[in-house]
Amino acid sequence: MAAIAAHPRFRAAKSRFCRDVSAGRLHELFRHTLSADTGSFALGVAIIGMNRLYPVDGASMKLITGPLGAAGFASATRVRALLDMMVHAGVIALVPHPADRRRRKYVPTPLYLEAQRGWFDAVLGAVAELGGLPQAARPPAPDTSLVERYLAGVMLRHLIDGFTLMEGMPAVEVFMARRHGYLLLLELAAQRDRHVEIARARLADRYRVSSAHIAGMLAAAEQEGWLQRHEHSSAVELSPAFAATLDEWIARELAIVAMWVEQKFGNPSLN
Repeated sequence: MAAIAAHPRFRAAKSRFCRDVSAGRLHELFRHTLSADTGSFALGVAIIGMNRLYPVDGASMKLITGPLGAAGFASATRVRALLDMMVHAGVIALVPHPADRRRRKYVPTPLYLEAQRGWFDAVLGAVAELGGLPQAARPPAPDTSLVERYLAGVMLRHLIDGFTLMEGMPAVEVFMARRHGYLLLLELAAQRDRHVEIARARLADRYRVSSAHIAGMLAAAEQEGWLQRHEHSSAVELSPAFAATLDEWIARELAIVAMWVEQKFGNPSLN
């Protein structure tokens, strides 16, 4: 990850990642609502991944709640509530099991797969800033198989060794556990230095939360020593350690995607 963070085009890649991923999350209302925190995003990954890995059995309630609960992402009660919301929104369908009509499974709809494809395209765009991408990693726009394969790999790795992108980064975990803390992290990480202007009212409107919610996340981070708010100003200053963590976090995601692309399609020419 250090090599990616030291790459001469890492700043441009980081800026593109923060801008495009954030825009994609906000563009689709259902993604904004149903991917608000770690638990809800992990649920979408689990459903897509399980249907890719186990096309017959797919994602049953039992298969979903087990891994998410064990990882501490979401309780069984919350998973059920999120599934109901996703079905109601038309992004997940509850269908009969093909071999046993008494059983049902959750499958992603084309609408949801297309939204996830848009997210993955944004990540691939940031990876491309660091070099090139094989043509095979840039399929025609309607093709969702690439993101399905990637998310299946993410889920499988988590099932095998418990890996997450936030591993060893408690500050990132705390933000991402809060509603739209992920979007606020992207806002903080996008900056070129440690001095960041945070327009609370503007962000609250974009994230569809209260200004107090944004202020609360910043206050909690200040108590942990991750940043310092400036009195009578919208500016905050990130601690050197927290700024370095944000760079490492994004570098980790870019590196993991780049390595996955290399394994599947050949060298993405990061140079």
